[in-house]
Amino acid sequence: MAEAKKTPVKLLYDVWFEENKRTPAGTVVEVSVSEAKKLIDAGKAERADPLPGDAE
Repeated sequence: MAEAKKTPVKLLYDVWFEENKRTPAGTVVEVSVSEAKKLIDAGKAERADPLPGDAE
């Protein structure tokens, strides 16, 4: 089974991806595109991928 495509997001709020394991606000994490859309739509994260031309 193919792994879901991942993308980086910067958390705007603390998030618990696993029970009893807090990921603090300000952390950049790689999550699936569907999870990224949910976090962004909920106002809990913002995109953290480079803008075109900014990639090294």
